[in-house]
Amino acid sequence: MLRGFIDSRRYKTSGKNKAVREYIISFPGVDSVDKAKLLIGKKVEYRDGDLKIKGSIIATHGVRGKVRVRFRKGLPGELDPTKIFLKLNGDLIRGLRLETPSS
Repeated sequence: MLRGFIDSRRYKTSGKNKAVREYIISFPGVDSVDKAKLLIGKKVEYRDGDLKIKGSIIATHGVRGKVRVRFRKGLPGELDPTKIFLKLNGDLIRGLRLETPSS
């Protein structure tokens, strides 16, 4: 699991609609559009105690490796922006050239 950080809360809002499910997330080690494109379609999860909200990466955002994530339901207002986790596999680690933690 790779921990991500919420950069922008309530990404797509309007004057009438505030309950949206899309957020802009950044992940350490993902610093270019090419690396961010490898993440499209991958599953993410917000975890805070017993609360688990699943989502998926739907698009890139900008040129610095940030991605747009759509969750199944909106995240709580008092959220911790560091509790986003990306599910990793071996191919994704090699594609992103991330260091695996040594134990």
